[in-house]
Amino acid sequence: MRTGRTTGIHFLVDSELAERIVSLADVSNKDVLEIGPGRGAITDHIKNYKRLYLIEKEKTFEAYLRNKFPDAILIMGDALRENWPPFDIFISNMPYKITSPLLEKLWSTDFQMAVITVQKEVADRLIAKPNSKDYSKLSIMMQLKFDIDKEFEIPPYKFSPPPKVQSTVLTLRKRSVKIDDGFPEFLKVLFSQRRKKIKNIINIERFKDNRPEELTIEDILSLYYDFNGRK
Repeated sequence: MRTGRTTGIHFLVDSELAERIVSLADVSNKDVLEIGPGRGAITDHIKNYKRLYLIEKEKTFEAYLRNKFPDAILIMGDALRENWPPFDIFISNMPYKITSPLLEKLWSTDFQMAVITVQKEVADRLIAKPNSKDYSKLSIMMQLKFDIDKEFEIPPYKFSPPPKVQSTVLTLRKRSVKIDDGFPEFLKVLFSQRRKKIKNIINIERFKDNRPEELTIEDILSLYYDFNGRK
């Protein structure tokens, strides 16, 4: 069985923690999607759902998952390539190697709530505030789309094999907000030159002496609409 650093998979081995993770979401009579169930540590605690979808890439786990969770709809494949079924609740101990693209796909998907376990450094970027080294395009895009709460951290020894870093459990709740199609590209331009002053990145007076990393999300949105109105 391929595990750990060869695949980016680290299995949660603490049943109480797995139950605590699932308890963060109300899955009763909801459609639930779990990415990367592996040995089913988290899946074991998902109860009273309407439909449970599991997407697992590793063929090693197929027979085990089908036998242990016969009521679940198991999709064997790459979560980044498979079409996700409609769901209300998303739960995943995200494989480290695909965390960023998985977050991007999640960002583009319609659902109510997610409970995700990620590397602490990724969590720090997702919840970062202005004037911090972790504040980035990812911070802004995720915080625009979701209300993000840091729930608790998990030490390496709670996984097998243990990763080299702490993990963090976050909850994401969808916000009712429409994001202009051009905004992500605007952010990309700003944060590719995050240490430059605004006036040296785009030709606009507002916030001209600030750097992108100093601006709040509201400031950047305001700057975007001002800039977009001048084009």
